[in-house]
Amino acid sequence: MTVILILGSACSSDKVNRNASNSIQLSQTYKNEAEGFVFKYPQEWQTKESATMTEIIKIQSPDGNAKLSVMKIVTNPFGILTEDQAAVENTVNQMHKFIALRDTKLGEIPVRELVYQTSGLKGDDISKNYWYVLERDVYQIICSFKMSERERYEPMMNAIMESYTITRSANDLNKTSSINSALTAREAKELLQNWVDTHQFPASVSITDGDGNTHKRSGSDAEYYVFQLQGLHRIYDILVDTKTRELFVHDTGKPEALEPWYQKYIAPYANTNDNNNKGTGNFIDKNFEWVEKPRANNGNIIGKIKNISSGDRRKISVTFLLYDYQGNQIGTAIDINPMLKSGTVWSFTAQVQNAKVTNFELAEINSQ
Repeated sequence: MTVILILGSACSSDKVNRNASNSIQLSQTYKNEAEGFVFKYPQEWQTKESATMTEIIKIQSPDGNAKLSVMKIVTNPFGILTEDQAAVENTVNQMHKFIALRDTKLGEIPVRELVYQTSGLKGDDISKNYWYVLERDVYQIICSFKMSERERYEPMMNAIMESYTITRSANDLNKTSSINSALTAREAKELLQNWVDTHQFPASVSITDGDGNTHKRSGSDAEYYVFQLQGLHRIYDILVDTKTRELFVHDTGKPEALEPWYQKYIAPYANTNDNNNKGTGNFIDKNFEWVEKPRANNGNIIGKIKNISSGDRRKISVTFLLYDYQGNQIGTAIDINPMLKSGTVWSFTAQVQNAKVTNFELAEINSQ
């Protein structure tokens, strides 16, 4: 509780604090004239190869426990630029622990700041995120560090952000209006993929490419890009409004908002990390039930399932999808049992090899 209160108070001002301790030495400078920003960072920190096409620059501490990256994005993660605090908080809490949301500034440029805590297999992180918009370009800055190293790295991150300067002309500023301009089919797909990546599902899901054209649907005059969400018990049409970037599901004869639909029909059956079994029960399918639901333990995912069928089950496998602190899937973890007799319990251990994993969800349980 003390940590959260400290972090919350650190986010209470209207501007990024420019009066933090001067004891942090920032002797290195990164400048990107094309994207229009510059910042300073500690001498011993290193630049790293960008992990995605949207990442402009990434730096990290020598021990890898603190990282900063700057990205130019086409998505609206967590609904950060269009939703109110309650909606953003609700979305963040699907995978992380919301701490604070506020409007601030970098110089004279309006910035949205979001702070949340991850709960990962390799330890908890604090993630401080900043978004600002110039012309049609949306930029995201991600500052993350281990909770256990907060006293060491939070002042460094604050100092780096104090040095962060946007060098593009103030005339380029278009605040947040460009997020509501028409978008391409590719941008719509990336926006939807980002929504999927920040939500949990009871099975592995995927999104089709769509046909690249806009469509109208009954019950609405808006134009939508149409995609399909696959992997649940049936296929759903998902719509992206070309002007507002809002997401809808077409399930009941007319478009309805995607997030409330997810919370009502999908979320109660999706959270395999819920040790309190809220809303999900122990039933998996006609062959298995949970004895102990999956949880993180010393870099592994452990749990227990029981064979409730009338016969022996062979070649049982339990597979989990693994995610980093941004909600990107970065691998899988699996354990296999040659045979499980009727009425007996299997204690599985799915090893997690990647230190970047912060969250997981059940993908499938197969058997013969």
